[in-house]
Amino acid sequence: MSIAMVSLRRSKSGLWAARKVIPADVREAYGKREEKRTWPSELSQGQAKAELAAWITPIEEKIALLRAVHSVAPLTLTKRQARSIAGEWYKQKVAIFEDDPGDPFDWWSARDELAPDDPIEAEAGRIKPTGWLIRERDQILTEKGLRLTPVSSENLLQEMGELWVALCDLMERRAQGDYSPDPVAPTLPPPETPSPVVNAVAAPVVTVTGLFDEYARTGVAAQRTLKSWERVISSFVSHLGHDNALAVARADAHSWFDSLLAQGLSARTVRMTYRAALARVFRVAHDRGRLAHNPFARLEVIGPKAVETKRKELTDEEARTILKAALGPHSEGLSEPHARARRWVPWICAYTGARVNEITQLRAMDICQIDGVWSFFITPEAGSVKTRKARAVPIHSHLIDQGILKLAKADDPTPLFYNPAAARRGSSLYPMNQQMGTKLAAWVRELGVVGVQSPNHGWRHRFKSVARRVGMDPEARDALQGHAPKTEGQAYGSWPMEALRAELEKLPRYIV
Repeated sequence: MSIAMVSLRRSKSGLWAARKVIPADVREAYGKREEKRTWPSELSQGQAKAELAAWITPIEEKIALLRAVHSVAPLTLTKRQARSIAGEWYKQKVAIFEDDPGDPFDWWSARDELAPDDPIEAEAGRIKPTGWLIRERDQILTEKGLRLTPVSSENLLQEMGELWVALCDLMERRAQGDYSPDPVAPTLPPPETPSPVVNAVAAPVVTVTGLFDEYARTGVAAQRTLKSWERVISSFVSHLGHDNALAVARADAHSWFDSLLAQGLSARTVRMTYRAALARVFRVAHDRGRLAHNPFARLEVIGPKAVETKRKELTDEEARTILKAALGPHSEGLSEPHARARRWVPWICAYTGARVNEITQLRAMDICQIDGVWSFFITPEAGSVKTRKARAVPIHSHLIDQGILKLAKADDPTPLFYNPAAARRGSSLYPMNQQMGTKLAAWVRELGVVGVQSPNHGWRHRFKSVARRVGMDPEARDALQGHAPKTEGQAYGSWPMEALRAELEKLPRYIV
């Protein structure tokens, strides 16, 4: 790689310095007019030249790849072409789900997922793009070998979103036994794929999605984290308009941050979720030598602080409302596991402070005696646990008095709060216990509990507040909720179950 056009010089302070002007044809895509770098003055000229070569090589590679990515004009789709491509996808989905559409509620939830937050957008019939839909679109384009303009890419996404809503309507009817003709299919144009734009330059070896896949295979991150980050990666690639990791500039990251903030996301969300995902993936790739530089290193997200309009914890009144409703009666149309979940999960969360999905995945065998103490055994063997560590939580005496032990069955792996026969409708990314948690949250909202950010997670915050109020040992409340010890010293040893039960019994009984 030639570096003849980059000169090495001494600055006034004695530092070695170099400057690389970015060529005009890729300057906008690169994100800056020039790159600058200095090195310590005590380096010899030979050492400084070696540092210069190492610095300029990835810059030249990036310039070359940017020229390759942008060398062919992207394709513009007509309305008919976009509808045709989306229509093929729609028909494939109908074929997949029509024979066994599952629960009508699931399709209602899936449709609502694309509802835009902006009422103007909703009135205009637009949908809110989600990560999975963006991935579906990108997969179609990859299979067809198409590269689209940003406008056409967005138009295709909207067509797919509109047809997804129609699919949810159709499957909801199918789930209720209505197999009348599909009113949408006859309106779709016949398959019509425009000629793909073939780039004569070889595709980049290092892709953003490929780096994410490599990171996922390390097993460092939990499945739930990967699920969240996968949507983040799709969002970034969609914003870029390409999947070339070597062509990513710091300006691309900042532009993405700005677009996320403009969509209404808080600076904290962008910082803790979106930036965190890309920074981690690129850092690992850089450390492993897959990338010569990390464009996300030490990037700051600048934006206004979020305005919190809802509480994080449930109030005394809200807690009593939920617990009283949990006692029943419940709708006769509910399945036995669903009715059991409404009856017990809120009460268990109230007396454990556990994550709702840790409770909805409990099996009959997970209510057991440990060291002579009746306990809930929360284990990754039953499903996802955020810390990936099993823990035992003593059962409060009020739950025992209510008859919770009747659910216990030694060596029985049957889930308590969802039907294992329906597990095929779940997935590794959205398993049945999480679906039950979503249904419980919707039910609580129907009870009029709307002032809390998350009705399920509100129990977790409330547990901590009540525990402080009654003087529960800080280490005990962290151990009960599965929070990491605050210090290295607190991580030593373990809590005897009898001692944990004594601390848990400090919680006053809920009188409803």
